[in-house]
Amino acid sequence: MLDNIDKTSRISFVNNKFLPHQNCMVHIEDRGFQFADGVYEVILFKNNKLIDVDAHLSRLDHSLSGLTIINNFSKEFLIDVAVKLFKYNNLKEGTIYLQITRGCTARFPSIPKDIQPTIVATVSPLKETNETEFNKGYTAIIEPDLRWHRCNLKTTSLIASSLVNQKAKDMGFDDAIMFREGLDITEASYANVFMVDNDDNLITRQADNLVLCGITRNRMIELAKINNIKVQERLFKIKDLLQAKEIFLTSSSLIIRPVVKVNYQNNDYQIFNGQVGDITKRLKQYYQDFINS
Repeated sequence: MLDNIDKTSRISFVNNKFLPHQNCMVHIEDRGFQFADGVYEVILFKNNKLIDVDAHLSRLDHSLSGLTIINNFSKEFLIDVAVKLFKYNNLKEGTIYLQITRGCTARFPSIPKDIQPTIVATVSPLKETNETEFNKGYTAIIEPDLRWHRCNLKTTSLIASSLVNQKAKDMGFDDAIMFREGLDITEASYANVFMVDNDDNLITRQADNLVLCGITRNRMIELAKINNIKVQERLFKIKDLLQAKEIFLTSSSLIIRPVVKVNYQNNDYQIFNGQVGDITKRLKQYYQDFINS
């Protein structure tokens, strides 16, 4: 399949072809490009396996169904593409970005029928949080959530998240934690939000239409319950977050990031005196044990 390709170049996948990364192109009228009419997944590859791949591909199918995009790709096909990409790029661990759009057609607001979806995939080296970064902790601003009301679908429409993430960076913070009407916390720009209250309850928002049901989120909840950490999936507000004993963010690529300082309305609030909490540390170890098992 790669006989005519320089094996030292970066290899990616587009529409059933493995190609040099710089040669991977889609049409100018692809609806993913013009309408953000597509979905994606990011899956961790470590210890020669795709972590929680069944859950990721199930969510991919859910997102495609939510946009009424026909899923012509079997689980076996997608796993095969992923494994081959890591092999062709000589990566022992990393992440795969997999994107499927509705496909290419003339630009109309209405959604055409019977067009062929566009599929692309790339792999990247793993950028793990090292011990120094983890123990130092991360910082976040608290900002209004300006996204649409179907955040449970992992779509490529990410500009609202990108803008608030960039605002955090411009202010000297690492990320942004968002809230909706009633000051209810939703999630971070690209991660789920957890907090620990003073009774050592692990709290995260229930999986509804305003947050992505994160795969790492779900795994952390399972690991917490197995290890006798009390879990509550419910609404919580900004005031609860500011009074939290611990805060951390979870995602498939960065796993778990403790938050030790937040900024709300230009006021800084230290969490747990700027220290990483015990439950956060325990869950990090439980997750490492899980992926090494």
